Amino acid sequence: MYINTKTRKQLLKHVSVTGILLIAMLMSMHTMAQMTDSAKGKPQKEYKNTIKLNLTSWALYKGFQLNYERLLTKHTSFTVWGGPIEFPMPTIIANTPIVLNTDKQKTGYTFGADFRFYLSKENKYAIPHGIYLAPFVSFYHFQNTRSGRDTANSANLLFITTMEFLNIGGELGYQFVIKNRFVIDCVLLGPAVSSYYFSLKLNGSTSGDYNEQIQAILDALKDKFPALKELTSGQKVSTSGISNFWGLGFRYAIHIGYRF
Repeated sequence: MYINTKTRKQLLKHVSVTGILLIAMLMSMHTMAQMTDSAKGKPQKEYKNTIKLNLTSWALYKGFQLNYERLLTKHTSFTVWGGPIEFPMPTIIANTPIVLNTDKQKTGYTFGADFRFYLSKENKYAIPHGIYLAPFVSFYHFQNTRSGRDTANSANLLFITTMEFLNIGGELGYQFVIKNRFVIDCVLLGPAVSSYYFSLKLNGSTSGDYNEQIQAILDALKDKFPALKELTSGQKVSTSGISNFWGLGFRYAIHIGYRF
């Protein structure tokens, strides 16, 4: 399968993020390994609950996403999360005279859950400190109304979008516990099978073919996800402005949190 230069750059960007997470994990593991035996031997109070803030969601979607993890057994836990988010909308639509400007309305939210299995043979600390594997499910909903214009005929436009993404997959991560109360949780790799739903509507007088321009906007939205445009190049928007298809997805994240 041929991957163009733009998609390759997007893939490299996300591979780089994963590499940074791995390096951070290894450095933190090295620091933790330098703890004294006496410190490790001290009995510590058990805290079964952790509340966390997703830093990656804030960076990518300007979202305030909270996670809650509950320990279930010596090797398992359950995590749920949710919060408001925003989708980074494109401004210039390639191969069209359309320019999108001010957001008139922008809303969104996400929620999800995972069930974690901490690998007892790989971890020398009590959970939730250590390596874990987890099946997960997540859902994203975005709704946006944006003004714009057609530069070919100077007509004002109104662009209305609804997007929903359902992800079902598995993740590999490592969580650090600092002084028994604070955590740094790194989801390092989370491949998924994902359902993508786009509803697009463009109001106003356009200089070109309406369906072609809607398709160009859909392609611009898909460009926000690495390799998605390449893997779903045959997917077209319907005459009603709907596109619904399955493809590949992924998840990675960094959280900071507090145990109680």
